[in-house]
Amino acid sequence: MQRDAENEIVEAARKGNTESFGILYTRHYAAMVWLAYSIVLDRNLAEDAAQQAFVKACEKLPGLKRADRFAPWLARICRNEAHQLLRDRRRLQSAASVDTESEAIGRTEGPDLGPVKAAVDALAPMYREIVVLHYYQRMDYRQIAATLGVAGHTVRGRLFRARRKIEQTLRRNGFPER
Repeated sequence: MQRDAENEIVEAARKGNTESFGILYTRHYAAMVWLAYSIVLDRNLAEDAAQQAFVKACEKLPGLKRADRFAPWLARICRNEAHQLLRDRRRLQSAASVDTESEAIGRTEGPDLGPVKAAVDALAPMYREIVVLHYYQRMDYRQIAATLGVAGHTVRGRLFRARRKIEQTLRRNGFPER
């Protein structure tokens, strides 16, 4: 029933109903921020990527063929925006002097959150996005699967492998076994 309701909202938004698009924005914004964060590793850039993804989604929504694929479609747009912001950021940083680059990184990255965050940040993107959505956004396997457009067992397997990789990284860095 919930999927049918979501599909109806998507259909209404496709037809130009701005209130329906606002509902979609409210439902999916936080997940898109965390998905973008799993790529850019910076909260401010992640918010920018999510907002840009919604702007593009609003423009391209009439062309969406299947309402039931809205969340994975939006996730793909968000990933692309996050990767573009990351490329732009790297391009700007390489053009800046070493001192300016160090100051910019210090302002945008925030406090060091420790070895666990570093281990998560070091994961491959397909694992990192699952970890971020599950632990930071507190999405369950079903929600992650629907958002990313993958099967539930894929989410479960990737999360299992990600946990194992985090554990291995922490052990290599001197953390004791449980």
